[in-house]
Amino acid sequence: MIIKLGIITAVLILGGMMFSTEITTLFPNTSASLTDSLKNDFNNLNAKITNSAENRLDTSIDKTIQSVSDSVYEGITETGDKLVENVNEKISEGITETGDNIKMGIIESGESSKDILANEVSNFDPFSFIQNIFKID
Repeated sequence: MIIKLGIITAVLILGGMMFSTEITTLFPNTSASLTDSLKNDFNNLNAKITNSAENRLDTSIDKTIQSVSDSVYEGITETGDKLVENVNEKISEGITETGDNIKMGIIESGESSKDILANEVSNFDPFSFIQNIFKID
């Protein structure tokens, strides 16, 4: 059995040596040297792993940046909306208060004018007014 395996191995090795140029032509990535082949395979595997890791890292960073950006935008929008709402509320309160103050001022002015007119009319003496007009100093 060992002799048969030895013969098969010898035939394969001799065939590989005799037809190495044809093998290289058919399989350009396969070299006659096992170390070169393994080195190329490891380099290719390393490049694939590196590219995959970089792509995943880039995707992860992009998602994180987008998430943070969305959160900041929502926070700014919410704060701006609250600020606008508070400012509008204060302006509305100020306008209402100013309108009420003007209304009260007009009412008080009207009442005081009525009182003044009532007092002046009740104290008005037409005879003395006419005498004072024609009075010669």
